[in-house]
Amino acid sequence: MLPCVHSFCLKCLQGHCKDKVAGTDVACPVCRRRFQIPDTGLEALPHNFFVQNVIEAREASGQKTEKVLFCEVCAVENDAVEDEISPATMYCADCNQKLCKSCSRPHRVWRGGAHHVSPLGSELYVELIQQHGSFCDRHKDERLKLYCHDCDVTVCLMCFAADHNGHKCSDVGKAADEFKKLFDSDISSISSRIEDLHTTVAQVDSENNKFFSEVARCGSLVQQRGEMMNQITKKHVTQLLQELQTITTNGMKEASNGLDELKLALITLESFKIYLTELMAKGSSCDITRSAKAMRCRARELLQTYVITCDYRVPRASFTPMNIDELTTDGQNLIGRITIETDNSGIHPNQLIISYTF
Repeated sequence: MLPCVHSFCLKCLQGHCKDKVAGTDVACPVCRRRFQIPDTGLEALPHNFFVQNVIEAREASGQKTEKVLFCEVCAVENDAVEDEISPATMYCADCNQKLCKSCSRPHRVWRGGAHHVSPLGSELYVELIQQHGSFCDRHKDERLKLYCHDCDVTVCLMCFAADHNGHKCSDVGKAADEFKKLFDSDISSISSRIEDLHTTVAQVDSENNKFFSEVARCGSLVQQRGEMMNQITKKHVTQLLQELQTITTNGMKEASNGLDELKLALITLESFKIYLTELMAKGSSCDITRSAKAMRCRARELLQTYVITCDYRVPRASFTPMNIDELTTDGQNLIGRITIETDNSGIHPNQLIISYTF
């Protein structure tokens, strides 16, 4: 039996601790509470005498087998000849023997005191459990009658005389009654704590369900917010592209009109230049003088009409992105943020509250 009161067969416990040495801390396979392997090995751990008594009493009461149990005294007297051995119908708790009715009679009238003899069967089971462990380990024939409060052990009269004389001792029955009262109080407290734990488990389970539901809801909100941001972004992208298309169309129209005007001016000036050059080369003096005033006026008019200035510039398109540096400072998310809060006021010390902030 481990200090946590969980019991195991020695072979299983040795398998569990096969890689461990004496003095090592090992966790209980059930509750994980740690215990230290004794210096002399796992065999030095205390026995669970109650469980041992249950097993031996069950065997003694015949519950483990359906075959006929024979009288142990008859078996010895008749040299184990099965036909001459009577079936066992009684059990002597003092001698730990299965007996027939005839062999059980002397046990009821021993001079040293009548033995405790009962009918053999399932009805004896509880009684055997209570009595089977009532004998001293050191003095096999002596009953345990005293409880030593100084040493916290149950002893027989011989052990009392040898090792516990002068200690505070009381009758084992009275001591057991006192412990039962303490056990009743412990059971009441443990039962109350069990009910509280059941309530707390239900509440924590409910809170955990709420927690996971809230996480799922936040995830849905994040996706919805992301889709909304995508739609807004797409809309703004479309607006900017449409604006660029309008600018492109207007720019092309304006550029075309300006170019047409320049070409018209060029054609007009070149025509006038050709005509004036022809007049000078092929016209008579009279032709030149008759046309001189008109040509001069036309030349001044053309020079005044088609003036080359530096005002015209080819349109330039540029894109200035929105400044989102402030929005993404310190790892901020454009969609929003998840906030985790620990609530220590409730039943669950690690309860988490999740909020979603746009």
